[in-house]
Amino acid sequence: MARVPKKIEIITEAKGGKLTQNRELIAEAVNAYEGKQIKLTLALCYKQRTSKENRYYWGVLIEHWKNLIREEWGEIWNKDDVHHFLKSNLNFEELVDDDTGLVLRKPKSTKDNSTYQQEEYHKAIRDLAWNMFQYQIPLPNEKLNAEFS
Repeated sequence: MARVPKKIEIITEAKGGKLTQNRELIAEAVNAYEGKQIKLTLALCYKQRTSKENRYYWGVLIEHWKNLIREEWGEIWNKDDVHHFLKSNLNFEELVDDDTGLVLRKPKSTKDNSTYQQEEYHKAIRDLAWNMFQYQIPLPNEKLNAEFS
């Protein structure tokens, strides 16, 4: 007996109400679940984030937040602590305990974010710095003017 895959993902394109790519693979995937109840999900495909985006995240956003936390709160955090703090506050799913109604935040991993999702997360990080401390974190490739006395 053939093993039924738990999940199959196939990239295609819709044009004129029809699928233009990988139609045979899609038909094979549907046949693999013969007699089973399945769920079809359609979603836009986005480019996965780049190493340049990762460098901006860890080298700019995280570093600025490390400095903010040190200057504003007098605490020294490492990169992983800052990363977890930002995920917990800006990149989470809410879980509700049906018995108590208590809502918990479960931080989501950023490793599978698309370019679009990661930029939304980066924007939220910059916005939080502004809203909490009126501190502007530079955009990628942006140089801010700093005044030194």
